Amino acid sequence: MSLQEFIKGASDVCYRPPKFRFSVRAAENILSKIEYTRMLQYLGEIEDQTSATSSVPALEVILNKMPTRFKDLHDVLGRIIGTYQESQTTEITQFYRCSIDIYRFLYTIFGSIKRVKATRTLYKVLDDCTKISPVYTNISSGGQGEGLNIPNGDYDLMTVLEQIKVKLDCSVIEEDQPILLFDNQYSYPGFAHLKIGQNRFSEELFTSWGEYTIYGPLISNHRFKNYFMSRYQDHDCKIHGPCISDLPETVDHLFCFRAMLWPDVAESWLTRNKSSIWPPTDVMLNSVSHGILIVPIGSKFGSSEDCSFEWRISFSLQERDLIHSFNYVQLLCLTVLKYFKKDVLKETFLCSYFIKTTLFWLCEELNENMWNPENFVQCIHELQRRLLYWVRYGYCPHYFIAENNLFEGVLTEEMKIILETLLHNIAPLFFQSIHYGNMCSNFKFTHFDHFKELNTPFIEKSKSIFILLKIIRRSLSMCTLTQSSGILYKTLFRLLHNKFSYFTKGVYLLLFCYANQVFTQRLQTEVCKENKKMYLINRQCIAHSLIGTNVDAIAGWLLLASYFYEKGKPLCVLKIIDVILAKSIDDKMLIADGYHEDVMMTYLEQVASTNWNYKLSVLNYMKMHCVDMIYVIPGSP
Repeated sequence: MSLQEFIKGASDVCYRPPKFRFSVRAAENILSKIEYTRMLQYLGEIEDQTSATSSVPALEVILNKMPTRFKDLHDVLGRIIGTYQESQTTEITQFYRCSIDIYRFLYTIFGSIKRVKATRTLYKVLDDCTKISPVYTNISSGGQGEGLNIPNGDYDLMTVLEQIKVKLDCSVIEEDQPILLFDNQYSYPGFAHLKIGQNRFSEELFTSWGEYTIYGPLISNHRFKNYFMSRYQDHDCKIHGPCISDLPETVDHLFCFRAMLWPDVAESWLTRNKSSIWPPTDVMLNSVSHGILIVPIGSKFGSSEDCSFEWRISFSLQERDLIHSFNYVQLLCLTVLKYFKKDVLKETFLCSYFIKTTLFWLCEELNENMWNPENFVQCIHELQRRLLYWVRYGYCPHYFIAENNLFEGVLTEEMKIILETLLHNIAPLFFQSIHYGNMCSNFKFTHFDHFKELNTPFIEKSKSIFILLKIIRRSLSMCTLTQSSGILYKTLFRLLHNKFSYFTKGVYLLLFCYANQVFTQRLQTEVCKENKKMYLINRQCIAHSLIGTNVDAIAGWLLLASYFYEKGKPLCVLKIIDVILAKSIDDKMLIADGYHEDVMMTYLEQVASTNWNYKLSVLNYMKMHCVDMIYVIPGSP
């Protein structure tokens, strides 16, 4: 067996494209007046509300001194300045007494812990169903994979090449599979070299990914990324750091290795004294059992190119376990800080990983009683102060490898001045905007006095499903016939042989129905001249299409009607259309990729909470109360 056969299928992993944005104004130009009015009945028109403008002298100072190359950041700060009437930034400690109210308001904005768990479940099911080969494992990560509800939050998909083993340099090398040897002796803390194990795969490994260095033949991270880039099924993408990204850089797809070992540079994490009982011992033991990931990017230290023969040691699996062990206050703190980064600090070098690292250190150092709703604003303040301290002194220690300074080579003196001012002002402005209702255009919230109490867990979980349906559908749309068949069998096997909760079972059923729709369309692309085989294919198409009709009230039936139309059976088409036209769609919700979340949430809270039967499965109430978009995959006849 060759190296190509060992990794065959890994480069065909279902790519999850970014969110499709539907422009209502653009639609006005291409639809008739009646069609446009009908569409607005579903989509709704929500106008942005902007506040009165004035200035904040504390930020004007930095604007006047800012270098011209930070023009984008200048514009962002200008918009913030234009939305506040106060002449000075309010001290954040003044909001300590409002912690409960602010916490309850943000609780309703970002969703309860039930919604977080439902989101995690959906991604876990999707990862499980799209793993249809032993050569790889899919792991959803980033803000969305962690279950955080952040508008346009980051989403990362990691594909671990399981068939290529990574072992310590002194290990015995087997002949029956490709082996790479982990060596971090000559690397900066947090990075390592991957040597090529000497067996019958050595020459092929070097030909595909190898590079000669002063340390001998090593695996090149540049050649590794270009290898998968050249085989990627979506051509509108580029290499972005260690990942392959779509052009808007909203989805990052990472190919990496797993090493079932614990590096010596991270031993201190297991043994150091901690001020609190976090992280729990069982979480730490479980984290170590996952092994580590080896990611294709080297150290930079201020240069434009990373070292091509270095690989970063990634603790993504451990970080996921740690975040899953957070209580809701800790999760909400992470969400708010990520919101700052996404909405206001996006032009700075401050990435989400620095924020996550800061929270990890504080969770370890502060007493666990600190993380409660009464201290919510104080917790945000502690995060703000710690980030300010690290920026001021230019040292942000990696949580697992304290010797690794995450700011090394990336924090310039100019950026340090900008970040200090931003971090000093952003949190007070944020809470001021909530408390006084002077909303910055970047902070899309309403006054906290007018928030509504949360609905039932049923509604909270339903929100997760409807928001993430586009991820499921677009992942499946990229499947080949073999992949869609594999997903069908995987979901059916899980439903028949596992005992799931009601919600998890509903997610598997949704995936099963969508996979049937995709399988039907892919099956029709099969060219066959044998009458008997064509007869069997046609029967399969009808059977799978009928299963696909369970996913909503109309779209599945329209897909079946289009099948009969393509087969030249107009009578069947007209009968299906008659049934569809007899359905009332005035009281149904449209599931659309560009659907405004506020409209959808209003429907769920006001209509679904009273009209839907809570004892029905997710699949049943979608079939009764939802209208999906007609979903035709690329290349379908």
